[in-house]
Amino acid sequence: MKIDVQTIFWVDAFLYLMLHVALWYGLARFRSRVAVMWSVSGIMSALSLCVLGSRGLMATDLIVVWGQLLMGLGNWGRQVALRSIDGPADARWLWLSGLANVAFLALSYSLHFSGVPESTLMVLFYSFYAINCLEYYGSGRRMAQSHDSIGATSIRWAGLVLSGSLGIKALAMMTGFGSDDLYQASWDHVVVFAGQFTGIILLTVGFMQLFIDKAHRQKIATQAQLAREQEHTALAEQHSQALSRLLAEREEIIRQLTLSNKSAGMGALVASFAHELNQPLAATLLHAELIQSQIKKLHVGAGPADLPLVDAVAGHIVSDTQRAGDIIRKLRNLFRMSKGEFAKLDFKQLVLDVLDIVQVKMVHQKVRIFTTFDDGFRLTGDATQLQQVVLNLVSNAIDALRDIEHRERLLQIRGIVTQGFIELEIEDNGTGIALDKQIEVFSLFKSTKFDGMGVGLWLSQSIVESHGGTLTFLSRPGQGSVFTLRLPSTEYVLKD
Repeated sequence: MKIDVQTIFWVDAFLYLMLHVALWYGLARFRSRVAVMWSVSGIMSALSLCVLGSRGLMATDLIVVWGQLLMGLGNWGRQVALRSIDGPADARWLWLSGLANVAFLALSYSLHFSGVPESTLMVLFYSFYAINCLEYYGSGRRMAQSHDSIGATSIRWAGLVLSGSLGIKALAMMTGFGSDDLYQASWDHVVVFAGQFTGIILLTVGFMQLFIDKAHRQKIATQAQLAREQEHTALAEQHSQALSRLLAEREEIIRQLTLSNKSAGMGALVASFAHELNQPLAATLLHAELIQSQIKKLHVGAGPADLPLVDAVAGHIVSDTQRAGDIIRKLRNLFRMSKGEFAKLDFKQLVLDVLDIVQVKMVHQKVRIFTTFDDGFRLTGDATQLQQVVLNLVSNAIDALRDIEHRERLLQIRGIVTQGFIELEIEDNGTGIALDKQIEVFSLFKSTKFDGMGVGLWLSQSIVESHGGTLTFLSRPGQGSVFTLRLPSTEYVLKD
């Protein structure tokens, strides 16, 4: 009989070994650490059964130490693997279950080496594992909520079968109805081995079913994620194409607005020049008519001509003609670089030319102007573009003074030379810019004037940035604003 029971131990060990090696091989393609842990744990349990069935081949002390150690590691490893199917096992559970196994082994070893009977060790062994195997039942119940029902049910029943068969053996021994000899053929040993055969098969089938179900779910989730990413990629491509079209349309709108604003700016310049030219030409006409009247007086014999008057009038004609010629020269200089060419400029003279253009407007609105310029107020840039910027800033400053009634309207222009830069400050004591409007001062289509288009300052900033400079402002509502134009300077000697 002794050999028959030992043979059952070895058969049981062979069953453990074959099931877990086959499982390891079958799940190798998944390269899962959980599957490896389960298989290695099963192999440890197979080795522990080999050790426990080796009486007569190994010393009793070795059988007790190694048999129980391998059995504890194998059983605990399978439980950890089950807990880890959905991710890392709970740290608190790991500590508690690990300490419980260590405490059991320490108690078993201490009892064995203190000389207690083998039957006591067997009762402790079967009682501990009867309780411990309920963990499989708990794992099966938890997994039934989110996993394949067949696999979870197999795990749950495996826990019940293992705990039930081991519990029956422990109760049989405690009540005296079971065999105290590990190798004696008895009914309670049949229950234990039958429970082991059934339980290990159910555990292995259940674990495989749960693992494959998990892998299948992950595959479906990956395919769904891939489909979503492909859909997002297609949408992103569509949006990219739509954005490219919108950007192209935006560039065309900006180009048209730039041309429109330049045309409007040039129109304002031409109107100002026409107004300026009209004054000396009208005066020249009046003076010429006066000279004609003196000459006619001589022809008709009405008396001698007033030669001092004629001389003074002729001088006025010369002065007015020079004034007209000067205005025409400024107009020619303004349009001379209309192709965006950069050249060395006397920026002070450019600013003064702009002030000449708006002089009539300032006189009409009773604006007093003060100008100061540092020496060397020069740079390299496009005259047409920069004159348009200065004209826009000065015109805006004059417009800001339009509604001032109870204080003097002042416009201050300062030209400052710093290290490598020049700064043009245009300051007025007008109405200022409301705080909620200041953030949109340089935005396209945003204007602080009710009749403005919101293009002038945006375009001015673009021109300044294309020259490597900056355009900033500081405004106090109700007190005025100061715009600062900062550009890289270039020193050179002007040639006439």
